[in-house]
Amino acid sequence: MTRGTALLLVAAALVVLGTDPAFAQCAMCRRALQSPEGQHMIGAFRSGILFLLAAPFAVFGTVATLAVRRFRRTPGAGGDEPAR
Repeated sequence: MTRGTALLLVAAALVVLGTDPAFAQCAMCRRALQSPEGQHMIGAFRSGILFLLAAPFAVFGTVATLAVRRFRRTPGAGGDEPAR
């Protein structure tokens, strides 16, 4: 194991083990989210996050599919051509 790898592992361990749980809400926000209306809002927020994540994955999947299809359709792809 090189010195750089060991240092990276120690730094990663300190970051993971040295952090406190982060509660990024004030007491009023926490109390509001514990109500039934707040639970509904949390569910809507999570659904919105998943909806917004779907667009980049759809674009990447479309581009990757088109690239693979084009690569497979191209004759001689992969270096099968004789050298000139």
